[in-house]
Formats: sequence, structure tokens, C-alpha cells
Amino acid sequence: MNPKFEFTAPIKKALFYMMGIGLFGIVYILISEFITGEHNHHSRLWSNLLANTYYFTGIGLFGMFVVAAAQIAYGGWQTLIKRILLSLSAFAVYGGFALLAILILGILGVHNLYAHVTHILQTGAGDPKYTTKLVFFAPAFWISRVAVYAILWAGSSYALNKFFARTDQTDPKVYKRSKLLAAAFIVIFALTESFISWDMIMSMDPHWYSTLFGWYNFASYGCAAWGMTILIVIFLKSQGYLPQVNENHVHDLGKMLFGFSIFWTYLWFDQFMLQWYANVPEDTMFWVKRFDVTYFKITVFGALIINFVFPLFVLITRSSKRNFRLIGFGAALLVFGHYVDFFNFTFVEPNWNEAAVAEAHESKEAKLKAGQTVLFAEAAEHKAEGTVTDVTPTKENIEAVATEVKTTEGHGHEAQVHEGGKEHAEEEAAPTQNFAGIGIGEIMVFIGFLGIFLYLFFNNLSKRPIVPENDPYLKECERLEVTYS
Repeated sequence: MNPKFEFTAPIKKALFYMMGIGLFGIVYILISEFITGEHNHHSRLWSNLLANTYYFTGIGLFGMFVVAAAQIAYGGWQTLIKRILLSLSAFAVYGGFALLAILILGILGVHNLYAHVTHILQTGAGDPKYTTKLVFFAPAFWISRVAVYAILWAGSSYALNKFFARTDQTDPKVYKRSKLLAAAFIVIFALTESFISWDMIMSMDPHWYSTLFGWYNFASYGCAAWGMTILIVIFLKSQGYLPQVNENHVHDLGKMLFGFSIFWTYLWFDQFMLQWYANVPEDTMFWVKRFDVTYFKITVFGALIINFVFPLFVLITRSSKRNFRLIGFGAALLVFGHYVDFFNFTFVEPNWNEAAVAEAHESKEAKLKAGQTVLFAEAAEHKAEGTVTDVTPTKENIEAVATEVKTTEGHGHEAQVHEGGKEHAEEEAAPTQNFAGIGIGEIMVFIGFLGIFLYLFFNNLSKRPIVPENDPYLKECERLEVTYS
């Protein structure tokens, strides 16, 4: 007998409680903004909505990607959990349209998540360096792109879930069509996953760019999706479902979680190290802004520790991947760790305290005139405001700044604009203030979105038998035995 998952009242009740916690978190953030005077278009609230919607939508998309990739590659090891992976996509059906709504409201000025882009659209006409961005971020084109993504994701989720639930999977013609459907989604996923990362996340700071940002998001989606799958498999087994799944299947899931964690770290290091090494102000300003705020500097490296150090030293062993409690703890930790990573991308730009930023700018300007070492990215920021005439790292410009300081200040210190662009002054600039932080409000909103995600997941899973009993690779998957680490 191949039972369906029974979406019982106690499970629904627990998930509704989680959603209630999320709603209370939204109210808590709104009240906090009014009490402290931090309500700049309620940017902290909208940052929470964007980060969570984007994050859980990515997990859903990755679930469909795994099924499609395995179908093309004649993979059978994932057959027992195929319905779980497909059901992850239930959130993506609505998540795409939620992202579209956030974008439209931003363009209309309801919130300030995309204020940088709208500023370029309003003031960048005639500036050659913004020509491409003016075209790419034209409101009609921008909104149309995200609308197409949402429609494609919803259609793909519907088609994949329905097709792989068919009872005639052993028919060669049906199996061939399943590969065509899977191949089509791989193309859709590859394009939309990269574009949505540019449209919704990188566009929050249009001056910064990363040529591997799409890959970076893909790796983060993967870690979170494998972690979520492991947690759900362990939960279902605790409820008496999936009796065919054993430690060999969980071991394979643990290997995927470990492998994607290392892949994510490789991309993290590439993005971080190469941008500092190249020392291009448009690149390094991304890190300067975060390292100017102690809180974000901690969370950037905190996410690295959670998402790399823990998998490297714990999940690398064979025994840890076959221990349900340990792999479950690791999966939960990584699901949260990658949320923190997206937090660092989405919360910085909209939540600056403009008065504190102005004060910090004045402090950095004073550092330049006092002959202290500054980052070129910091100097580039002043150049944009007209406080520094040239920040190109050449010997002539360094000497020119030194001469200017001697003339205007009348002291003998030479201005030191570091040619590598990577050293801070001994005395740090006055820290800029950012209203964002992973506080109790953020935790509650995260729990609320997790409740929504799981509700949609279990609702989808309950519609059809958990195990695709007519899949031609089912028997092979049931006999899976992992004999290596």
C-alpha cells in the first residue's frame, strides 16, 4: 500500500501558530519603527518581506531543478523523495507573484528597496555610464521580466507535479516526454534564476556588480533546499511515512548538502577575494558598506562560519551523514545560515540612517585631508559627492592629494591613499548607523514564512501518494546502498 500524506489538524494548527508568530513579528517591526523613528518607508519591514520571499522561492525552484536534472541524467537514487522535491515548489507558485508585487510597489515609491535604481532612472538621463542600466531598469521592461518569471515558475510547478504523478510512467513514450519537459525546465531555471538575482537583489545597489552572482544564488538555494529536504524526510519518517527510506538515502542527501556547502564557499571566496584583489571601487564598495557597520561585518563572517566551517568539520564524516539527529541539526543550522546570507544582501541598502551616513562621510573626508589611509572605495564615494577630485590609484594622484593636504592644512603629514585600496586607517571612521539587524522581529517573520512554506508544501504533498510507485527506477532506489563516504 502506498499511502498519501495525511495533512492532519494538529500539523495545520502548528503551522498556523508559526504564521501567527510571523504576523506578530510584522506588527512588532512596525511598532519598533514608529517608536524609534526609524520608519524610512518602513524599509526594515519590506527588507524582511523581500529576503524571506526570495529565499523560500529559491528553495522551491531548486526542488524542481533536482527532479529535472535527475530525469535527464537517468538518475534513480532520488526516486523515493521525488514527490518531496516537487512539493517544495508549491511556494514558488506564489513567491514569484509576491516578488512581482514587491517590485511594482518599489517602483511606485511605496517602499525604498529600489530607491537607488529609481534615482538613476530620474537623474541618469544623458550620463553615458548609465545608458545600459537605463534600458535594463526601464520600469515596463523590468516589471515584464519578473512577471514572465512568475508565470513560468507557476506553470512549471503545475506541469511537473501533474506529469510525474501519472500512473503510466513505465510507458516509453511517456518517459520520453518527461525528459523533454525536464529539459525545458532546466533552460527556464538557468535563465530565470540568474535574472531574478539581478532584478531583485543586485539591483538594490546598482553600482555594485558580481559576474558570478547568479551562480552564488544557485549554490545558496541548493544548500537550503537539501537542508529542508533532509528535515522533511526525517519528520515524515517519524510520522510513519517513507518506510523504504533508510540511512543510505539520508547519507546521499547529506553528501549533496555537504557538496553544495563547499561549492557555495568556493563562490563566496571567489566573490570576496577577487573583488578586493581587483580593487575596483564599484566592487569593493559592497564590502566597505558592510564592514563600516560592525553588526554586518559579524553576520557576513558568521554566515561563512555556519555555512562552511560546520559542514567541513562535521558533515564530512560518513557517520555524521548516517546519524539522523546530527544530520538533522546540521540541516536546520544551514537553512538558517543561508537565510543570514541573504539577510546581508537585502537589508543593508534600504536601512541606512542618512544622518549617520552624512556624519561618516564627513569623517572620511577628514581622514583624507589629515593624511590618513583610506580605501579607494571610500574615496570613490566622496568623488561621487564632489569632495574628492580624483581617486585613481596612481602615483601622480597620491602626490597631488599629499600636496593639497600640505597646502590647505599647513602640517607635514603626507596623505596616504593606499595603492592597494585594502588597508583601513588606524583610527576608524565614525561608524555609519544601519537600522537593520537580525532581531526578534526578523526571527518571528522568518518563522512565519517558514510556516507558510511548510503549509503549502504539505498541502501539495497530501494530494498524491508520497512514493511514485510507477516510476521505472523505484526498485533500484529501494535497493540503494552507499558504500563510500
